[in-house]
Parts: sequence; structure tokens; C-alpha cells
Amino acid sequence: MDFSRAVAALRAALADSPRAPAAPDLVEQILGLLRPSVGLAVPARSRNGGTPGPVAGWYGGLPGLPDDVPWPHHRGRPMTLLARLDCAALAPLLGPEWTLPRDGALLFFIDEWQHADFGADPGDDGCVVLHVPVGVPDRAAPPEVVPIPALPLVAAPVLAAPDYAEPELAPVFSTDPIRVMSLVAEIRDRLPTVRHRLLGWPDDPVADLPGHRPLLTLEAEEGTAWGELVGVSFWIDGPDLAAGRLSRVRRVLDVA
Repeated sequence: MDFSRAVAALRAALADSPRAPAAPDLVEQILGLLRPSVGLAVPARSRNGGTPGPVAGWYGGLPGLPDDVPWPHHRGRPMTLLARLDCAALAPLLGPEWTLPRDGALLFFIDEWQHADFGADPGDDGCVVLHVPVGVPDRAAPPEVVPIPALPLVAAPVLAAPDYAEPELAPVFSTDPIRVMSLVAEIRDRLPTVRHRLLGWPDDPVADLPGHRPLLTLEAEEGTAWGELVGVSFWIDGPDLAAGRLSRVRRVLDVA
């Protein structure tokens, strides 16, 4: 993604907005908060058994774990693989904006029993993110785990905009909330809607965690049996994201 060019294209598209010309400084402030992200989706044909095209990862399925890497557990129970992402397929989409490993795979596990400890930190500890080599044979799940049926994921780079409730917009929101809300809504409406998102801004500001950024946000897909739970997001603090460290990722559950 040419991030600067994408922002410039959005700025040009706002030229025909009835709101933007009246608040150019505010528009620039919001545009300055845009972040690159990757939109992930299950191709429609894959649900019917067709070929999905280039695959950047998988929703569910089984993990390719090296022999010396144990299956992640939480409070004595084996965790469930929620997603597997191919770093080599995703890194070129964001270019220099990508700070995660550029090869191998990222495995996102969750505690499906929902027994995680919230503690004093944001979110809960019911998740593990592992970076492993690609090409490792899939490992069978422990008897207690019912794997989520594997669905392929395709990817595309997309801009992500903050919600008006984000702390970065608090000073201007306090002085002109209606204008901030309307401009943010217009900018977000002009950006692609994605079902699953890697990096960027949270689509749901209620889930925002102070000092953390969304790493991966996933909605429930076919094969998940979560009841009122409709989504799961993985969060990482800013310094860990910049360094590509994945050992302190937190989880947030989105309940309908």
C-alpha cells in the first residue's frame, strides 16, 4: 500500500463534500490519524467448495506447530486456533508500515471456554499469538478441542479511520462535537467496509484499550458456536507492535 497516495486520494475525494470545505483544519487532523490496515474476507466461492484464489491465511483449521512448540493451554485447558495468517503474503500489502515478522505464520489461539482472567490490565489473557515457520505439517487437535472448520482468507490493504470517541480527537470533540462526529462518519463511510481487520483502528470504539492498538479483529464465521459472542479482537501495546513482540497480546470479546 502506498499509504501517502491513498490518503491523498481520500483528501481529493472529500473535495465534493458539503462539510469538509468548511473545516479544512479538522479534516487534515482526522486524515493525519488514518492508519494502514489489511482487510480480510472469506471468499464467497470458498463457502461452496470453489477455488478461492490467492490465500493470505485461514480462519479456523489446525495449526502447523513445530515439534518443539507445545499446543497452547490456558488454565490447564487446550486453546482453539482462531486464525492462521501468512506473513509473507501480508507484509507486502503494507510495505514499510508493516512491523510484524515478514515471513512465517502468525497463529491466533483463544480460550473458547471463556475462563480468562481480566485482572488489572486491559482485556483478558485468554489468547496466545505464536510466530512459527511455514510448511510445518498441521498438528491434530487435543481431544478436548473441536477445531473450527477451516475457511480461506483473502486480503487487501485498506485505510482505517478513528472513531470520534478516540482520545486523539478529544480536544476538538469537546469544542465542536457535532462537526467532528459528522466529518468522522463521512470519512469512515468513504472507506471500504471489512469483515475482519488486521491492524488499523478498532471498528467498535467500545472495545478500545488505553495504550493498545488492535492487532486482529475477527467476526464469527461459519463453524463458530459462540452464542451471544459475535467477535474477538486481539490487542497489542504500541511499543510491542513497533518491535514485533507478540508475548503480551490481550483479548476482547464482542458480545451482541
